[in-house]
Amino acid sequence: MNGYYLFGLIVALVLFVVTLIMIPIQYRYIKAMEEEKKKNRSQGKMFEDMPVQEQVLHHNAQSNPLFIPANIIAHILYKMKNRGGGEGR
Repeated sequence: MNGYYLFGLIVALVLFVVTLIMIPIQYRYIKAMEEEKKKNRSQGKMFEDMPVQEQVLHHNAQSNPLFIPANIIAHILYKMKNRGGGEGR
């Protein structure tokens, strides 16, 4: 049984480290996507104009299960920081 606890601890530690590393990256990603929204382009048009490499990066940033906690935390931080009049700062 000790092996299972150690394995669980290692998995939790890896997830924690990945989350800490990814929060600033996901925050910048969310901020950039919000700025793109302000250009009044539809989401479909925005993705059509993206190069394939950027589409793959976008898909990975949003769908990788390891990044879900970082996505949630970064989204909450972005909403808290930009709660006021829609202007950050």
